[in-house]
Amino acid sequence: MEKSLLTKNFKNNIDLISSKIPSNSNFIIRDLILKGNIKCVILYINGLSNQEYIERGIIYPLLFKIDEELDNRENICSYLTQRYISCYDCKITQNINDICYSLKHGKCIILTENNDSCIICNTIGGSYRSITESTIETDIRGGKESFVESLEINIALIQQKLKNKNFKMESFIIGDESETDVVLMYVENIIDPKVLNNIREKLKSIKAPYIPDVGYLSQHMEEYTFCSFAETKVTEKPGKAISDMLQGKAVIMLNGSPQVIILPAVFIEFFQAFEDYSNRLVLGNFDRLLRIAAIIIVLLLSPVYLTLLEYNVRFLPLPLIKVLINSRLGIPLSPFLEVLSMELIIEFLREGGIRLPTPIGQTLGIVGGIVLGEAATKAGIVSYVTLVVVAVGVISTFVIPNYEMSITIRFLRFPLIILAKLFGFFGIISGLYIIFLSIVSKDSFGIPYFSPFAPLRSSGLRDTILRAPLKNLNSKPKIFKFTKNKEKKNE
Repeated sequence: MEKSLLTKNFKNNIDLISSKIPSNSNFIIRDLILKGNIKCVILYINGLSNQEYIERGIIYPLLFKIDEELDNRENICSYLTQRYISCYDCKITQNINDICYSLKHGKCIILTENNDSCIICNTIGGSYRSITESTIETDIRGGKESFVESLEINIALIQQKLKNKNFKMESFIIGDESETDVVLMYVENIIDPKVLNNIREKLKSIKAPYIPDVGYLSQHMEEYTFCSFAETKVTEKPGKAISDMLQGKAVIMLNGSPQVIILPAVFIEFFQAFEDYSNRLVLGNFDRLLRIAAIIIVLLLSPVYLTLLEYNVRFLPLPLIKVLINSRLGIPLSPFLEVLSMELIIEFLREGGIRLPTPIGQTLGIVGGIVLGEAATKAGIVSYVTLVVVAVGVISTFVIPNYEMSITIRFLRFPLIILAKLFGFFGIISGLYIIFLSIVSKDSFGIPYFSPFAPLRSSGLRDTILRAPLKNLNSKPKIFKFTKNKEKKNE
């Protein structure tokens, strides 16, 4: 970007700055006459700046506190900031690009005549949502605060709890049109430098006109576009972000987003909850085993049920076969269409409940499921056993703590149902093999996605399906280290 500077022509300076700022009604140009008939102008964007602070801390002292002639001062900007302006953060610059950037981010500019410098005052204000409890990630224990849309507030939430001297932040501007502020956070002595450089390069390579949310940002950074498994985690909880940084990961904050990105991420992490470490060892491990069982149920219950009905009913005991026969008497749909239609209806209800306001969405999910299920079975369209199988699968998806992984697992059961219809148990095994192959073959910013299982890293097995006691987890993890294969690939 070409670097343009201010000159001593007062009017030209104002015109140059105004030409680079949208000429909307909220762009304020406040003219002042200082002691000695020195012309001065204050520029700011109303709504982004704290107007009350500008009036009290800048305009008032410049108009009523100056009791001396200023025309003989060589460096009038420096003198004003040291003696009269009460703003806590002031900077003197000649760079037009810095001036325009500061204006767009809520700061105000003070220009004086016959001066080729200006004062930038930090008057960032505006209205932001107050810190509240997350409605998506609910925890019984731990802090209840969650991130908000203000980047400054989110940074403060991290710094309140993480007072490590090696905690570092790097700023980026992403979005050719939106110029969105992005902050990369990490703990310098813990994160692998090669992983950090990989993340930096990904951020610098993003070319997009507008980045409104962390979901856009993560898609631009991920390498495996058509893989359904996410390479990054998203959270609204400051405690989770800090915990992951202390494991050797980085956190990316986006101005205007109440969520942050945590990267890199490995597969097993998506089934671990933050509360697992607050609960006692046995109870925390029991919860993790429940989640593994839930994954198996969501993926395999409907496909195995369909395969047993259409291909391998002889595997079932005779009493259960009689129950299945009686439940399917008069059902016009084939088992495949019966299972598929019910699974799709459940997804319709779930998606509709998300889009509607919370009270209506909850009512739709509960009442809609009960009414449709009862009506379908009484009308003889769906058997009672099929309804139970689908309902158990739906309940199991609620056990998965990560929303993105829950969506992925829910999606994968549909290909498995189709493969079960076409090839029976061979189709299910083939589908699971393809899923496993996609997990093992990918990585997340240089970290093997199926680590620490493949490649096997024994030190990382202490916190996977089961976790060890907390006193054995205090050492720095070694699984988030850059792999040689990835290093050679980048070279």
